[in-house]
Amino acid sequence: MGEIKFLKSVKKNISYQLKNEVSKAKSLAIGEIAGRDSIAAIIKAAEQNDLDAVLPTIVYTGTEYGERGVLEDNVKYLRGRLDDLGFSAGHEKFVLNRITLGEPALWHALNGRFLSVLFKRFGFCSSCLGCHLYMHLIRVPLAWHIGADKIISGERKSHAGSIKINQLPVALDAYKEVLSYAGVKLLFPLKEIVSNDEIESLIGSGWRQRKRQLNCVLSSNYRALDDEVEYDEDNLKRYFDEFAVPVSKEVLKLWKEDKEVDYIKVVRKILES
Repeated sequence: MGEIKFLKSVKKNISYQLKNEVSKAKSLAIGEIAGRDSIAAIIKAAEQNDLDAVLPTIVYTGTEYGERGVLEDNVKYLRGRLDDLGFSAGHEKFVLNRITLGEPALWHALNGRFLSVLFKRFGFCSSCLGCHLYMHLIRVPLAWHIGADKIISGERKSHAGSIKINQLPVALDAYKEVLSYAGVKLLFPLKEIVSNDEIESLIGSGWRQRKRQLNCVLSSNYRALDDEVEYDEDNLKRYFDEFAVPVSKEVLKLWKEDKEVDYIKVVRKILES
């Protein structure tokens, strides 16, 4: 339960100073902060869009581990990199103060409680698809609250040939559909970038070589014993069309109506329909 609590916590995180900064932005986007690709995506979006401010956001899933301070460092790096590239010129503050978001009850309903049911219905049991959807979904109430109509994501269709099931075109299309339903445009500035060299050119030489993101206890759970990724695209599409997208849209509708949400009840209703 706890949608009301969640929405209140989103609003509570907006300090008076941040409200003032947001009010001055004519073209504001929310940016995800994770690892290298997320930082490169914000830089690329700044090049491609007429933005005058970006609000960095960190979303916790409950499955991550590692030194959380690296994400704070990544915000600082982003700010310095955009300053070096001249994006702060004429703007009081281009990269605003970071906001942290999380809603464990929603993650559990999407990705934990009904895994056995999802496996029987769709033939696979990866939580990565719903987890990435969760991370996009949870930023929407913040976008509504501050009047931002764009969210920047570092999702890519291919990582130098490596496949990630949660970033296949069928998944990216579903994420965009859900956020479009909420009136928010989900930007994938890196979507067509395959080469890591182009990513490195965006983030600059100052990016330290050691890992600068959290790890996930469920990482690569969709890979076979030989590390190959096997999937049925029809089943992936059915997963989104029959489950993940309808659940997300119902949650968004209830959030918009400022109603308390029993996430388990919402998911169960969709699965039973």
